[in-house]
Amino acid sequence: MSDETTLIVKGYAIAPELFTRGYQEGRGPCSCTSVCCSGGVFADVRERDAILAHKEMIARAFDETQPADPAQWFEAHESEDSDFPSGRCVGTAEYNGKCAFLDRFGRCSIQVASVREGMDRWALKPLYCILFPIEITHNLVSFDDLLQDEQECCSIGEAFATPIFRACRDELIHLLGEDGYAELEAHFEAQYRSRTPAARAGIPR
Repeated sequence: MSDETTLIVKGYAIAPELFTRGYQEGRGPCSCTSVCCSGGVFADVRERDAILAHKEMIARAFDETQPADPAQWFEAHESEDSDFPSGRCVGTAEYNGKCAFLDRFGRCSIQVASVREGMDRWALKPLYCILFPIEITHNLVSFDDLLQDEQECCSIGEAFATPIFRACRDELIHLLGEDGYAELEAHFEAQYRSRTPAARAGIPR
């Protein structure tokens, strides 16, 4: 695919693979095993500060496998990274061999606590936790192949029933808004629809 067809939405370049690769029937990120979360994630320092501002609320969702002390929730070192809005990021800490925010069932306590308090499920959750296996590198929105061929929820192929961008619809709406996601749909129909395995086989969408 030439650069002429690269889609730009709200300042982000959208990688063609989001339209040309995808998940087989019955597979997708919704079957998440939380393996991707075990090593923690990098969060914007502002996201860290928002989480710590709600530390009592979040701590109530913790279990015995997680650190009660908020000082153990994040790594001490901050790094410069232009892919984060503030330009600075920090890693969530590992505790008991997993991200400090993962409970013994593999659930994110930040999300659990937010839902319990009537907030949006992703109100406090770091963006890169929300998006995975979507990633952003130098303003390019693409697929993160960290767990390709290791976990079904994070493994894609050229033969697919659902393209990546549709499998990650909620996540991309969170990033780009409803109007931005609509641009992805329009781009897919105009540029890629006829080239998909399903279309070539005469299978209706």
